[in-house]
Order: sequence, then C-alpha cells, then structure tokens
Amino acid sequence: MWGIDLSDEIRVRTRVKTVTRNFNKHLHNIASLIGLKKNLSMHMSRHTFGNISGDKIPIQMLQKLYRHSSITTTMRYQANFISKEADEALDKVIDF
Repeated sequence: MWGIDLSDEIRVRTRVKTVTRNFNKHLHNIASLIGLKKNLSMHMSRHTFGNISGDKIPIQMLQKLYRHSSITTTMRYQANFISKEADEALDKVIDF
C-alpha cells in the first residue's frame, strides 16, 4: 500500500497528510469548476458518510471501513452525528 513501510508511523502519517492535502486541493478545484460555493474537504466527506451510514451499515462494518482498532471508538465517532429524529425534525422545517 502506497509503496511505504506501514510500520513506519511517521512516514505513514506524513503520506496521509500529503495525500489528504492534495485531495482537498482537487475537491476545491472541482467545486470551483462547477460553481459550488461550499467548502469541500476530505474531513467533510468522512462526516457526511458517517451521518448517512449510521442507520444503514452495521457498526462492525463501519469499524472496518474507518479502520478503528476498537468498536468503542467507532460507536463514539458515530454518536457525534445528528440522530435520525433530529434529521426528520429538521427536514420538516427546511423541506429538502
């Protein structure tokens, strides 16, 4: 994966930061090309996925997808997203 030694934590973190920065730059360019005024980022994409996936994907699969070492971490991460009840209440007001 990525042509680097995955046991070298410093190199892996550096590579992830570089790839994420480049990905965010490409997202910004795409948004500009299509006239989208929203700020897009990899971080935002992860949160959107987490919000949408909460009721649809079993927690064990989410743990694998997020690459969390502990299911507790995944459960805490998923708990940060708006609940289905709050989403439905917001939809009634905003009417997406």
